[in-house]
Amino acid sequence: MSRYYPICLDLQKKECLVIGGGKVAERKILSLMEHEAKVKLVSPEITPQITHLVQEGKIHYQEREFQPKDLEGIFLVIAATNNNKVNKIITQEAQKRGILINVVDKPSDSTFILPAVVKRGDLMISISTGGKSPAFARKMKQDLESQYGPEYRILVDILGNFRENVIQSEPDEKKRKAIFQRLAESSEILKIIKENGRAMAEKRIRELL
Repeated sequence: MSRYYPICLDLQKKECLVIGGGKVAERKILSLMEHEAKVKLVSPEITPQITHLVQEGKIHYQEREFQPKDLEGIFLVIAATNNNKVNKIITQEAQKRGILINVVDKPSDSTFILPAVVKRGDLMISISTGGKSPAFARKMKQDLESQYGPEYRILVDILGNFRENVIQSEPDEKKRKAIFQRLAESSEILKIIKENGRAMAEKRIRELL
């Protein structure tokens, strides 16, 4: 049985700390920003891309080594340094404070790990091997990316809009569930999105309803 509990976190406006300024840290920063976190960075050196983010005022940067006080008010921390001793200190300090921590490439020192993700708008498919084989997770991600194209982003958006309409117009819960199930399983709607676009798909759903 896996030790990890799958969960989606709302990071909007949450204080998140990244420690380390290399390429790995850069990827983590961009991912946190994509999910609207307030990113803080501590590192004596940073990449040109991170420098650009700092200059634009998109992240708060401290040009120095990690200090325990950096964890004050932090919701989540990612340790992305190439120094195992420093990472260990970060882990200990974060765990003492009950802060979620991910140590890059060290699941045993982490309270959470980051899965490979296929994202199509609000549709997210996460792939994890529990840290046992990130390479296999990446391979699975590539396979799923080819299987689930951009039309799925549109489909999920449409279904979300129609869900609100159905909830307001249909008081019977069993009937609502049947409608949602029918729409979710309709391959016809996906085909219409791919061949004729969103407007035609929405028209067809209205006909089905």
